Amino acid sequence: MKLSKGDILMASAACAWGFSYIFMKMGLETITPFQMTFLRFGFAFPVLLLIFRKKVIPNRQELKYSAILGCFVFGLTVLYMYGLKTTDASTAGFLAGTTVVLVPILNAILKRKIPEKKVFFATILAICGVALMSVSDGLTMTVGAWLCIGGATCYAVQIIVTDRALGDKGSCRVLVIGVWQMAFAAVLGGIATLCVGETSLSLNGEGWIAVWGLALISSAYGYTAQTIAQKSVRPERIGFIYSLEPVFCAILAFLFFHEIMSLKELFGAILIFLSIIL
Repeated sequence: MKLSKGDILMASAACAWGFSYIFMKMGLETITPFQMTFLRFGFAFPVLLLIFRKKVIPNRQELKYSAILGCFVFGLTVLYMYGLKTTDASTAGFLAGTTVVLVPILNAILKRKIPEKKVFFATILAICGVALMSVSDGLTMTVGAWLCIGGATCYAVQIIVTDRALGDKGSCRVLVIGVWQMAFAAVLGGIATLCVGETSLSLNGEGWIAVWGLALISSAYGYTAQTIAQKSVRPERIGFIYSLEPVFCAILAFLFFHEIMSLKELFGAILIFLSIIL
């Protein structure tokens, strides 16, 4: 299958999210998940607002969908971060990748239509690839593991709601909801931070690098690129391309930490690529 511009844009978003594991590893040593969520989206939104200005003034319909999307972005971000803090990285990585399975299932339920055979086959390839890349010593179903499943579910719903917002039911402008969902995620992050009393902030230089990296690369670029890509790419395919995230994580781990990919991980990466080009 020939890759479209939307496919390539979504792949670049998956790459941007690959950076998030590096930044979260740096930042979560000094601040809490709620604080990190508030800061990353709180910085990403005004930066995008400054760049696009009048192009992203929302109407009522766009605000409604942005608020819904912001809730799920907040949910998936917090659940993933708390999951990473309370379970091993391999389990968290695999369970986060279950989005690729959840998207076609939820989409089929909502549309009351059985997915095509090639979607089933591509889903199996993708989840096997994610498992080979992420799972080393088996799955450990701790509380953190269930939080990661919750995060994967939130992201699957976010993908489907974005598709609905951009389709006949919503007809929202792609850039507007891509930007404003971050505003609502930031507000929820701020409210949560205040509710649990995490008002003191102590960040060192590495912590600020992590916050700005998450804000600009993983949030401002990643989520906006995904939303734009969804204008021309089906939700199921978005899920398949998202499964490239552990591949990019492995590449970045090699570049930054000199971690070498094993043959098992390499085979997993090949399966993920095959699921995308089907």
